[in-house]
Amino acid sequence: MFEKEIRRKAKELLEAKTVDLVIGYTSGSLPFQARPILVSSPEDVGKLVWNHFARSNLARYLLPYRDSSKKIALLAKGCDARAVAVLLQEEQFPRERIHIIGLPCPGVISRRKLEEKLGEIKEEDFSWEENSFLFQGEKWEVRPFLEDTCARCRYPNPPLYDELIGEEKEPWRDGSVDYLKELDNQSREERWQFFAAELSRCIRCYACRNACPLCYCKECFAESDSPRWVNGVPTLSDNLFFHLGRSMHLAGRCVECGACERACPEEIKIGLLPLKVEEIVRENFSFEAGLSLEEEAPLLTYKESDPGEFIK
Repeated sequence: MFEKEIRRKAKELLEAKTVDLVIGYTSGSLPFQARPILVSSPEDVGKLVWNHFARSNLARYLLPYRDSSKKIALLAKGCDARAVAVLLQEEQFPRERIHIIGLPCPGVISRRKLEEKLGEIKEEDFSWEENSFLFQGEKWEVRPFLEDTCARCRYPNPPLYDELIGEEKEPWRDGSVDYLKELDNQSREERWQFFAAELSRCIRCYACRNACPLCYCKECFAESDSPRWVNGVPTLSDNLFFHLGRSMHLAGRCVECGACERACPEEIKIGLLPLKVEEIVRENFSFEAGLSLEEEAPLLTYKESDPGEFIK
């Protein structure tokens, strides 16, 4: 999937000193995994890969360079580019120091779903294409194996880029795969029981926060001592406070990338909270984060015409 073109462009930018650094993906130490890589030498561009396991939102890796002078090229699928747009709007990174290489996303595949359907799997048993793969000689469509957050994605193509590699894709979402639907169909009591069961498993490792490209506070409220908002022990009440607090901080800002959920070592469906908040923002303010550098986020502005019927 156009790895040669990605490597050619990265080498061109580094050799011309147009950028000092390229942030992309490389093969991970574990099978069925691609991990972020920072490439600063033209000789290392051969390490760059692009596949169905490019899970991380690379916009997260811009944050350590906020106060540097380095110019950075970033490989950006739809949600990565949306996150970059939010960072630019919130003045966390100057536009002139980032070169966005847009990549239409083929969808992130869930290893768990592969194992549930196919049993024991090995990398050598697969041959990958953009919308399908061969497993032991049998052809399978990619769609049923996508991560839950990817299956509901409406923007596989980056809305913001300096150059685009590859052809734009149609969204996978067809209305039948949205895992928010089950939550919406539950009663309040059922939803409480669901989240109580899920969040009681949270060990408060903060992997979700650390994977999020838009959780960039230098001191998180969850680790504040003055005042202390949550205790260090991961009780249900403190876990609920943390996850609800993080979802509220992301209201009107979340780009629905699912990085938080994929980072969770307990496989908790924590993406449901910010995704539901974004659905409420979308329905009441007709706004989605990261699609435009000009449109202001509704919860960061005030208008007398803002609807308020949903506030109870």
